[in-house]
Amino acid sequence: MPYGLLDSERLSKASRICLERSLEWWQKSMQTTKHKTYLVLAGYDLDRGQEIKLRREIAERTLQEPELLGNLIEVSANNEIGLAQKISRIRALLPVEIITLFVEERNAVSVKAIFKRKFGKALQLRKIKAKFEFNHPWITTSTSFAWFWRNWFLRIWFEIKRRLGRGMRNRGDS
Repeated sequence: MPYGLLDSERLSKASRICLERSLEWWQKSMQTTKHKTYLVLAGYDLDRGQEIKLRREIAERTLQEPELLGNLIEVSANNEIGLAQKISRIRALLPVEIITLFVEERNAVSVKAIFKRKFGKALQLRKIKAKFEFNHPWITTSTSFAWFWRNWFLRIWFEIKRRLGRGMRNRGDS
């Protein structure tokens, strides 16, 4: 998952940790199934591809094998829903047998629900702990108490949506 930039030249701490963990995991998995394993470098349209560019530079410095660099895919969208949709439509990745998503622990609740809708049982979530910088542009509050309640409300919201079913939700739109 992309976690943004601090400025035009630096990835946020959460974004760096997420990338490092995914590169490490990906290199290990490529030792067993080279042709079927891809690393998706994701970013948001808001920064006009700067986060993806910085992630690619780090990946190119870390990975020396041209085989590995050939299996990098870049995706950019407005939000997590857009990322899930775009990733599910990339022909090189189809059919998706397993998608491993590296996500910051506090953000896992909402991201899991979004990607679960697109990828179902193929989704694996790897949670990482990353402290966001105080001046991180996306974080309005970094207190554990606020995140706890946010995640609690999100769980309730997604559970209600799941239990109501599509038919009940569609009746309300009419």
